[in-house]
Amino acid sequence: MRLNLFALLAVMVLPFAVNAQVPDTTAADTLQTMEADSATSAPEAVEVPEETAPAPAEPVESGAEAPAEEEVKGGFFSDFARFFREGGPAMWAILIFFVVGIVIFIERVSFLFGTAALRPEAFMAKLADLIRKGSIEGAIAEAARYKAPLARVIEAALRNYRGTERDIQNAVDEMALAELPRINSRISYLAMLANVSTMVGLLGTIFGLITAFAAVAAADPEQKSLMLANGISQAMNTTAFGLISAIPMLIIHSVLSARADKLVDQIDRYSVMVMNMLAAARKGD
Repeated sequence: MRLNLFALLAVMVLPFAVNAQVPDTTAADTLQTMEADSATSAPEAVEVPEETAPAPAEPVESGAEAPAEEEVKGGFFSDFARFFREGGPAMWAILIFFVVGIVIFIERVSFLFGTAALRPEAFMAKLADLIRKGSIEGAIAEAARYKAPLARVIEAALRNYRGTERDIQNAVDEMALAELPRINSRISYLAMLANVSTMVGLLGTIFGLITAFAAVAAADPEQKSLMLANGISQAMNTTAFGLISAIPMLIIHSVLSARADKLVDQIDRYSVMVMNMLAAARKGD
């Protein structure tokens, strides 16, 4: 990885260094020409090089800057392609794990922060107002408007309003057992994919070191340096790419797990609150 960064830096800096040297060479040639002309000709003849000498320098500078810009633009992608290619077959396995993790991340974010998103305070305040007014059907209709797990659990409690407290508790538990797996679904896969990506990266490192040691032990002198460089590149690149894939997935796993725990806590808290409100409403009747 460090070699690739140095190569990228060299690709970016070398054209500018060449461009910086071109004007100096042109200026030196022009100065020599002017001195030769001044020694062999009259003062009037010196004016001609002074007017025409800077002209050739402009095409040289413009022609030298254009390739430099092209190299800077394409250097990152070419270096990344070489980095991926030198890593060997393990890079493809890590890439597949990373893509699967991204798909899980997108699906879980859309559910936990989209479908399951609900403002519980405002939602419960509206339900409490409807229950106090005796409009249980209105409370059921309000809860049915949302697809969030919390709304579905509370809807199950409201639909068993006429039953005993035990019936309401059973309805809440049954719906909670159906909704909680939806909240925690596939989140644990992210931690597993992160660990597997790291392990595959280390496995690629082992294979790269085996290749490097085999080159030192048995390869021809002409091929030894090439095989040694390839083995070291494979060893370093697979480890780096495995960590690049694993670290974001571990962070995402922590964020989604915290969000899922928060939703579960909301279900526990507000389901008990609804059961207490229904018990108070039945006593008022």
